[in-house]
Amino acid sequence: MQRSGFPAAVLAGFLALYAGPSTAIEVENLDGFEEHFGRYAPGGDCATQPQVVVDREGFAFTGGPDLPKATRPEYAASYMGNFYEGIGHWFFPYRSEPRPYVLTLNADETPGKLALEVYEFDYQGGPKLPEKYRPYVAASPYLKCR
Repeated sequence: MQRSGFPAAVLAGFLALYAGPSTAIEVENLDGFEEHFGRYAPGGDCATQPQVVVDREGFAFTGGPDLPKATRPEYAASYMGNFYEGIGHWFFPYRSEPRPYVLTLNADETPGKLALEVYEFDYQGGPKLPEKYRPYVAASPYLKCR
C-alpha cells in the first residue's frame, strides 16, 4: 500500500543525494573548462618537470613516472558542499578505486593554480600512496605556463 506524498523510491533517492557524502560524476571530456586548458608546471617554471597538461580530452601527467592520460575523470562538483561559491573545481583524474589524488583547478581560489593532494592514501595506519604518483604530488602546486 502506497502512502500519500512522495513514493518511497523517490524519497530514498532524494535522501541518498542530499544526505550522503558528496559524489563525483564521470565526464567524457572537459568541455566547459576551456579556460583551464594548457600546461601547468611546478611553481610556474615551465622548464621544470613533472608537468600536468589539461585539454579537452582530460589530464596528462608528463615528465615523471609514466601514467596513463586521465581521459574520463570524475568531476566532484559538490566537493566543497552545496553552498560553495568560489572558483575552484575538483576532479578525481582516475576513477578506479582507490583514488590516488584529487586535482584542484583554481586551487586556493587562485586562477591558473593547479594542486594535487593525496586522497585515499598516507593517513595514519592506512595504505601508502604508490610511488608512481609521488613525484606529481611532491611538485604541487602547479601554475599555468604562459
